[in-house]
Amino acid sequence: MSDWEQLQTEWQRIGQTAAAAAADATQLIARARRGMLVQRLLEGAVAGAAILITAAALRHAGNPLEAALGMIVGIAIALLWVQHGRLRAREDAAVTESSPTHLDVLARGCRQRVRLAHFIWVVLGLELVFLTPWWVIGSRIHHRTLLDPAFWLTVWLPAAGMVAVFVWSVRMRRRARAELAAVEGLRAEFGAASRAQLRSTG
Repeated sequence: MSDWEQLQTEWQRIGQTAAAAAADATQLIARARRGMLVQRLLEGAVAGAAILITAAALRHAGNPLEAALGMIVGIAIALLWVQHGRLRAREDAAVTESSPTHLDVLARGCRQRVRLAHFIWVVLGLELVFLTPWWVIGSRIHHRTLLDPAFWLTVWLPAAGMVAVFVWSVRMRRRARAELAAVEGLRAEFGAASRAQLRSTG
């Protein structure tokens, strides 16, 4: 069960006391924040791995043009990583200042997962821009065939890893978007209920 489903269940439970609701909401917020910390670690791991792979490949660059392309890709990944960190810091500061509700925290976690997926896609795209010519030129220089163990280690294994990371990020984005839509639906539902209650009491 996702966080928003658990939150909806807890809020709709008949006879729930205010103290219990507050305790449950605190747990949900803590879990959402732990999830966002994991997302930051994953973002750092993806960026760091991509930069290290690029740096390792640069040691065997076939020509100056290929080396320059690798440098550009590595710098672009690092700059993208820094930009994402700044965007996340601004969002965290804005939410903290506005005293977030439970749904705000859950929605922020969903949005950050969507952005993490987009970040992964851009990093993988940049890596392919550099690694594709590196693979082609390297295979020609070293006369490697499709069945050579070195070809498997330097081409097929990294390519399979990139595909696996891409598939995982697509699924993560799909789940995050579905949960975000559900959170926004809950927000609209409770907002309508609050407005109806105000009209009835007014």
